[in-house]
This record gives sequence, structure tokens and C-alpha cells, in this order.
Amino acid sequence: MNVPIDNKFGELLAQKRAREKRTISLLEVSKETGISRPSLTAWANNTVTRFDLPVIEALCKYFGVNLSDLLEYTPDEQQKASRK
Repeated sequence: MNVPIDNKFGELLAQKRAREKRTISLLEVSKETGISRPSLTAWANNTVTRFDLPVIEALCKYFGVNLSDLLEYTPDEQQKASRK
């Protein structure tokens, strides 16, 4: 399934790791947000197909970002162009 919404979880986690100069595991994120590790793995791999509001809210709070910093819509035309 090709979803035109990309999440920036991986980028935000990398930025947080760099900013705090430490390793942050998905287990740690899970403990701090209450989000299951399998869900976080799907977010990290950008394979999420269902966006639950409580998860989005918890991630926005964890990273201290707005929704637009976490999720990005890619119009279908751009997706087709990037595959060429």
C-alpha cells in the first residue's frame, strides 16, 4: 500500500539523539510515550498505514513539535515523479 503521507519520526529521533548527544532506543521512547515498540518500529520504518490521534499527540509532545513537523503529505504526482 502506497500512502501519500510520510512521517518524520526517524529524522526527529536522529535530531534528538544528536542534540542530546546520546543513544535513544525505541524502548526508551516507548516507556516515555506509552506507545508500543511494534508501533514505534513501524513509525521508524515509515510503514505506518493507520495514524492514531493518541500516538500522534504523544509523539508531538515527546519531540516538542507540531503535527506538520511529524507528518508530511506528498501529492500523488510528486510520488510518481520521484519513482522515475
